[in-house]
Amino acid sequence: MANRIEKFLAAKNGGNQSELARFVGVTPQAVQKWIAGVSEPKGKNLELAAEFLGISPVELKFGLEVSGPYKPLSPLRAPAELEEAPSIVATPRLIPVAGRVQAGADGVIHIDDTPLESPEGHMFWYSSCIEAYALRVRGESMSPRYLPGEFVGVDPCAEVLPSDEVIVQLADGRRMIKRLLWMRDGQSCFESVNKDHPNIIIDCSDIQALHLVLGHIPKAAFRPSV
Repeated sequence: MANRIEKFLAAKNGGNQSELARFVGVTPQAVQKWIAGVSEPKGKNLELAAEFLGISPVELKFGLEVSGPYKPLSPLRAPAELEEAPSIVATPRLIPVAGRVQAGADGVIHIDDTPLESPEGHMFWYSSCIEAYALRVRGESMSPRYLPGEFVGVDPCAEVLPSDEVIVQLADGRRMIKRLLWMRDGQSCFESVNKDHPNIIIDCSDIQALHLVLGHIPKAAFRPSV
């Protein structure tokens, strides 16, 4: 990403880092670190930096842009007595494979994290969240819900609701894959993906984040890193 920021900034204003810093709302030193490859803009900073440079956040982050709405090849005609359904319009993009996941005792999962700047590949898939990522399933501890070699999509930006499947990140560093049953009175109840484990109740103060699990992503969507 550092090379792309430097290239597009040079084309934008001759490489003036202060203008980019003011637009995004960060210090010039932060922009210097982006260009040096020490750190990267994330979240809203990524979106604002891309807007200033005149490109999309996806192109800035990954160097690739997939454009054009999805259009069905042969749309079905609805019977006259039925209302026509709204058109499906979505733009696929590349989601990094951020690691490999395997379930352990009590539903705790182990993820071999891969740096997002050098993932083992990408999934060509649909998500409006620029921070979305995918995980490759290892072993059979998550069967039959998830099988070895399958890919699971995760959206950290989405609002999580009861009945959603989520990755629960705890304050002590543990991570679990669960189905959220309810949240009330400062506590959350989760159902295990593996039915051998009972439901658990966790204090909300012990939960650092909930990432929505989008579900399976077909293996055909995998694009290896080059």
